[in-house]
Amino acid sequence: MPYPAGMDSTSPQAFSLELTPPEVEARCTALWQQFRSPGRVVTALVAMQSLFALAPAGARENAPYREIQAILARHADDARHLLLGESVQRVLNALQQRETREVGRIHADLSRNGFWQVASAAGHGRDGPELAGDVAWLAQWCQDARARAEAAGGYPDALDFRAAGIDAEEYTAMDELLRCLRSL
Repeated sequence: MPYPAGMDSTSPQAFSLELTPPEVEARCTALWQQFRSPGRVVTALVAMQSLFALAPAGARENAPYREIQAILARHADDARHLLLGESVQRVLNALQQRETREVGRIHADLSRNGFWQVASAAGHGRDGPELAGDVAWLAQWCQDARARAEAAGGYPDALDFRAAGIDAEEYTAMDELLRCLRSL
């Protein structure tokens, strides 16, 4: 890692950290016990991966660095897999309970791609009549929300979700869920 002019790795302002693969494995295992939430574990592991990206180029070529990267990637993949599975169940519950706010929270918790994966898996977990009912509910909710936002906007095609009392992020989540389920 390059240091500012006049500073090197022995400077009192520099910080050096040496880790072994077993130490990183132990820290990753501790994260699972500390957070118990796959989403928080993913966040912590991504932060750790970001820190390791600061390693000097020469260090990235050694076997321990590659082993540490593999450990982090394995734990991150496991956490993402659990997070997606947990999120599928949350979407299914939100659909059954007609919980628009929960759909918005799930959407906010995931990347766009992750949300589509979860929504697709949830849609495939519903039978034909259930899925049709979900699509009808989502379509009606989105149509009503859009009409209220248009009326509050005051101009043609001007949507004012805030004035209509609608959370724009919630609308976006519901609309994306509708588009995803319609595509199945």
